[in-house]
Amino acid sequence: MATPRFSIDIDGTRLSGALLGRLATLELTEADNQPARLALRIGLRQGADGTYDILDDSPFEPGAEIRLTLAAPGGADQVVFSGYLSHLRPHFEEPEANSWLEVLARDATLLMAAQERVASYPDAGDSDAAREIAGRYGLTVEAQDTDAKLAADDMLLIQRADDWSFLRHLAARNGFVTYLEPDPASGEPVCHFHPRELGAEPQADLTILRENANLDWIDFAASLDRPEKRLAHGIDAVSKRMVRAGGDTQDEVLGQDLFTAEAAQGLMRAGATGSVRFQRGALPRDAAMGAHAGGRGAEDHLAIEARGQLDPARYRGLLRAHRTALIKGVGDRLSGTYYIREVTTEMTGGTLVQRFSALSNAMGRRGGESFGQSAEEEPPA
Repeated sequence: MATPRFSIDIDGTRLSGALLGRLATLELTEADNQPARLALRIGLRQGADGTYDILDDSPFEPGAEIRLTLAAPGGADQVVFSGYLSHLRPHFEEPEANSWLEVLARDATLLMAAQERVASYPDAGDSDAAREIAGRYGLTVEAQDTDAKLAADDMLLIQRADDWSFLRHLAARNGFVTYLEPDPASGEPVCHFHPRELGAEPQADLTILRENANLDWIDFAASLDRPEKRLAHGIDAVSKRMVRAGGDTQDEVLGQDLFTAEAAQGLMRAGATGSVRFQRGALPRDAAMGAHAGGRGAEDHLAIEARGQLDPARYRGLLRAHRTALIKGVGDRLSGTYYIREVTTEMTGGTLVQRFSALSNAMGRRGGESFGQSAEEEPPA
């Protein structure tokens, strides 16, 4: 039976095969707007002198850089985590064979969250600030320009928080996502700051109850109480006029029609007077207010959630977060394109499984979905 391949580097030095043979579990979690987190559980062994090799003479020192390269059975090697040691948790138990060391690591957001600061960004938009923040840590940046720039003599953009918290704040108010992800070949981390990439080429199909199925299980939840629109109002103190955003969004619709529009009709049929909420905290400038209300509205529309478990051996690759995938085998209304929001990859005893959460803003298919793609046909993501 094929098994996954993996290697772990600490400060550029690869851990030995003997040490990796004592790895009991490995768990990696990646998600939008959250740090990537890696957990390793390694068996402890006591020497004749009473010391423990990976505890008393440990490669896991404060500030240690940890990198994980992983390949599913039949898949290609790729760097899936690059970060820094955040916690050590030794556990001792009788019998001694049940003792272990848990090593926790977090991506470079660990460094970005280490210090709170006061900083200003004159004549800058939110994306300009995001690029400056990532540049402090030497990170490559993939950012989409935000619509509004705030002039220094008008409304100065000021940070009073740690860099990671402020970056998340800027992303949230534009309906963007932000996260760090290593380049799959070089392992160098890339900072992302942009809308969810709903229109990108999907990953290999996620299939259940069909030939070549690769899902162990999947379930769905459709939220019927999400607002159809976000409205924003404010006073532009410089031009002394009312500024409004009408809640119009430019969603990439993943199916036939926005589900929140269907849900709004149901709410009104049941007696509601509408399906509208206000966007609070939007900056009172035309471009900024429209961007903030529209971005939050697009996030509201992702009202359909799928959660499932994938067998990477049957998938012949790794499912990755922050991308789309096609789900099939669940009927006409639920099959289609979903955005993968979160993935947890777990390896225990040489067996690899992945659990995921995915989102969609529509039911039914658009008609152009390229069902049938397998992971073995894809290069590393």
